[in-house]
Amino acid sequence: MTSRRKLLIASFLLATTVVIAFVVLHRSSKPPDIVRLLPEGELLLYGNLYPLHFFDVKPVSPPQRDPEYQEFVTETGIEFERDLTEVAMSRRDPGNGADTESSEVFVGHFDPARLGKYLQKLASATEKYADKTVFAIIHEGHTIRVCILSDSQVAVTNMASAEPIHGMVDKFRNSALAAQGPYLAAAYYRYVPFGSPAWMVYRLPSQPGAAQLPDGLSFDFLQNTTGVVSLRYSGSLHLKAEVFTESEADAREVAESAHNFLSLYRSIAQSVGARGADKDVKKAFDSIQIEQKENRAIFTATVPPAFLKKIASEAQTATQGADQPKPGKRP
Repeated sequence: MTSRRKLLIASFLLATTVVIAFVVLHRSSKPPDIVRLLPEGELLLYGNLYPLHFFDVKPVSPPQRDPEYQEFVTETGIEFERDLTEVAMSRRDPGNGADTESSEVFVGHFDPARLGKYLQKLASATEKYADKTVFAIIHEGHTIRVCILSDSQVAVTNMASAEPIHGMVDKFRNSALAAQGPYLAAAYYRYVPFGSPAWMVYRLPSQPGAAQLPDGLSFDFLQNTTGVVSLRYSGSLHLKAEVFTESEADAREVAESAHNFLSLYRSIAQSVGARGADKDVKKAFDSIQIEQKENRAIFTATVPPAFLKKIASEAQTATQGADQPKPGKRP
């Protein structure tokens, strides 16, 4: 092989690497596609559930499902724990005592025809919007609107009007409309650590007279802040939260208040003895670190695998216990 040919091959490989790196960096700097479909909200949540499918999380005994969920599984063939791969949610509080409004996009493996047939059976009304069908389902006094966007994506809202789900359909059909997505995603997604399978961005406004927790504990110091919370897994679960305030002084106050809160909590836990002797719980709380950088208060913690297993085991036990028939009652 001549030197000229070697140089051409090396140049081609270098150019290809640069292009791939540019595409990856460009994609990673933007929120996931399904997040950008969401309407504005005070809380955005994203979870990539695909990695969980590589773990053996099957319960020892068959799950006791809620009858309504079992009917859904039977008629659609969808099992959330098996088929759901991504979820994104936007929530907001409309105020005036109204219920919280939310919108979600679910990604997974399902049969659109079976799901559509099931939704049609439940729907009190349907409408054609663009080339999609929106199913309106009355549930507990609320109108739930569902739209099958594609063979793998479904949009859901419980908002009072159909406008939010129409907007989600428009963004799905025209990616240019989605741009960077809701404001919180556009402004704060860059603070989500690369490779985080789950994260949340929230805006917590000032709420005078917020409820106090027992023993004088309160999260008042987080009012009027914006936070980015993320999870990463590398044998242990790594949590990181960056709380953004309006000034460096405010961030310092948040960090100091959090230190006081954590110290008080540890003192109460030791005096009460509620799981205080559990070394895994203690290790998780001892790992919490709090620091302040400019207008940010940064919290980090590491949850050991043993603690995660205990949480999963207790959750499974609680679920199975709740599903068991009560004494004196027929199952």
